[in-house]
Amino acid sequence: MTDLFALLEAPVLIILGLLSLLGGKRWLRLLAGVVGFTLGWWLMDLGGDINLRLIVGLITGVILAGLVRLLGKWAKHTVAAIAGFVTLPMLLGSLRMLGGISEFVWAIFGAMLSMACAFYQIEWALISLSAILGAGLILNGAQVFLDAAQQGFLLSEAIRLIVGSILIGGGIFIQARQQQS
Repeated sequence: MTDLFALLEAPVLIILGLLSLLGGKRWLRLLAGVVGFTLGWWLMDLGGDINLRLIVGLITGVILAGLVRLLGKWAKHTVAAIAGFVTLPMLLGSLRMLGGISEFVWAIFGAMLSMACAFYQIEWALISLSAILGAGLILNGAQVFLDAAQQGFLLSEAIRLIVGSILIGGGIFIQARQQQS
């Protein structure tokens, strides 16, 4: 059963990562769904049943995407705060840079930092957060796929850093070009 969920989870993570990376800021409701999915997926990874994290992630994503319409002008700021809540600990954890501090503490700090950035430059905050989130989802999806294939191959920190930086830079570049047109 775990292998089946992993085989379903890997392409879902990669596809959602690509959507966030390439068009996150442009399609706010889609970005909210990806952020909601990531929130549910990450929280289930922290303390829940790993087999349920895909299902919980999808449910949370649909709920947050639906709430965007109700939030009105606060939708972008709310999505930015939740994206920061999930993105900072995911990024630091994948780089093994948590420094002994709880992921939840980093999540709170990420939400506050993202909300502060969103008040000053909401467009660039969403572009940056969606690119970082997308790169993280793609890298996590690749690792889930490698784990499911039972190759025993872990993406090294150097590979994650190089590929992640390229993905983040490319995502920011593509979204910035979309913003100009």
